[in-house]
Amino acid sequence: MNKHTTSQASSTIRAPSLTDIPLSQLVLAFIVFLIAIRGIAYFLSAFFSTAENGASVSFPLILLVFIQNLLILIIIRYFLLKKYNLNWQNLGLVPTTTSWYYRAALLTLPLVVIVGIVNSTVTQLISTDFVNPQLEMLAPQGFKWDAYILTMIATGIIAPFAEEIVFRGVILGWLDKKLGKYLAILISSFLFGSTHGIPALIPALTVAGIAFSVIVYKSQSLWPAIILHSGFNMFMTTALYYALSQGVSLPGAN
Repeated sequence: MNKHTTSQASSTIRAPSLTDIPLSQLVLAFIVFLIAIRGIAYFLSAFFSTAENGASVSFPLILLVFIQNLLILIIIRYFLLKKYNLNWQNLGLVPTTTSWYYRAALLTLPLVVIVGIVNSTVTQLISTDFVNPQLEMLAPQGFKWDAYILTMIATGIIAPFAEEIVFRGVILGWLDKKLGKYLAILISSFLFGSTHGIPALIPALTVAGIAFSVIVYKSQSLWPAIILHSGFNMFMTTALYYALSQGVSLPGAN
């Protein structure tokens, strides 16, 4: 084989891509992902229902969230990446310009306002009382500094990283190559809102998912979306615990 033939053969070798993952495998991985998060949610609920009054639940909470998200990353690593010769860079974990990191941080407050407006509108439109069991999970004993700090770590750092890899790295990336950008954004964002398990929050969380998706497209990296998602969760967690510190009775708590 001469040099010309060799160069032609090497040029035809296609790099691994998310499109190599068949739909059946993607659905299977997503089902396992749902089982993982629902299973941890079940253990959280069981723990909180049996915890004695005054017992600290902060450490068990962050431990279970850590286990949950570790399971998610393991599922992605062995169900998808390793099986199809992909790596984390294929999911968008690549650096981008510094300006996008700053933009992601600055977009946190506008996103909180927009999502809050959507959530408030939906709450007024639905006829039943809005119930958010996550409020009871995040702060079952009211305001405590250790609970606040550890919840910030769980919801502001650990969860956004894993969720962005799933919904923007895997699902958005796969749908983009199969259906195009706009359908990919809508479907992945709706799945993101739906998997949180609170029907009344689906519209607001879908809007948040759209924002995370757009910044991925604009920056060509997953990191700004992780920063924006992290800032969003941290802001909401801080607002929750501040309200508790002021003795406010939170709507949506059981």
